[in-house]
Amino acid sequence: MNTTNLFVELIVIGAGAFFWILLFTLSLFGYNWLPWEKVTASPAILLPLLTVTYVLGIVVDRLADSLFSKRDKKLRYTHGFSSNDEYHIARNHVYTHAVDKIIALSEYGRSRLRISRAWSINFVMLVLNSLVLVWTRLTNLPQSTRWVISIFCIVMFGFGAATTFSAWRKLAINDYKRLKETYVFLASKQ
Repeated sequence: MNTTNLFVELIVIGAGAFFWILLFTLSLFGYNWLPWEKVTASPAILLPLLTVTYVLGIVVDRLADSLFSKRDKKLRYTHGFSSNDEYHIARNHVYTHAVDKIIALSEYGRSRLRISRAWSINFVMLVLNSLVLVWTRLTNLPQSTRWVISIFCIVMFGFGAATTFSAWRKLAINDYKRLKETYVFLASKQ
């Protein structure tokens, strides 16, 4: 994977984290203290914002990797490989002997997998932090309106969490199956 693709991947992951951290911050400190007009009007804010988003992408990606590692290994063992060593041998063999297009396709699949995995966490955090914001800072709204907003956030972000988790699971299974097939094919050619 080239560095530009990795950079973009981490920005995509970090954007979700930025939003739920923003919601959390607004829940803690309110939203009246921010000069919204000045913040949104200045293009100079983009570089620091992009930097923070990138770092958040790294953190959430590592967090997601840790949280999903047991389930990922279970998928790996049930859909292609009997051990971690067998998986790493196959992966090294494919990356050493496959043509660039196969490796690029594999890396693209892994990127989608990492984005889905991280966004399932981002969506859960968006649910939680949007609810905290609604019930701590939007107290001037009628309770019925806050319930409607809450239900909307739970349904939308919950749907996002469920679908990205499902996408991650399917992508992981396909990745292991494809890696195993490619490894067997390349090994038979030698």
